[in-house]
Amino acid sequence: MEIVLFALGILYANTFEYAVHRYLFHEFGKKKDSLFSFHLREHHLTARHNDFFDSKISKVEMIGIPFILLAHLPIAFFSPFFYSALVTYGVLFILIHNFVHRYPAVAKKVFWWHWNHHMRNQNKSWGVVLPIMDLLSGTLQKRVD
Repeated sequence: MEIVLFALGILYANTFEYAVHRYLFHEFGKKKDSLFSFHLREHHLTARHNDFFDSKISKVEMIGIPFILLAHLPIAFFSPFFYSALVTYGVLFILIHNFVHRYPAVAKKVFWWHWNHHMRNQNKSWGVVLPIMDLLSGTLQKRVD
């Protein structure tokens, strides 16, 4: 049962990541005065102009992910395995996202869906850690080698 709860936590976290990236960062991020405009105006432009490389650590990610995990903390009392999946996913997001933007060749080979999102079509492939919701919703940009 613990494995199922952990897997459901990963699926929930991936759904959350997908929704935040697609709707907050890209939809609301298009508005110049939006809190989320940094994503398109800074991160995407930097990555696009530098062949995916971006060494800047996002303050929004570094504050936002712990805040989101804190907001979900009550879940830990009911399902520690589900909550531990959320924490695992949040940590992986920070590590992976910052790593791949420093090592574009790794991103293109291993996390190709995120590379495609920046370098091929920013309106597809919303997942960073995993492309689960992209697969389920049909928004995964095909791999191009």
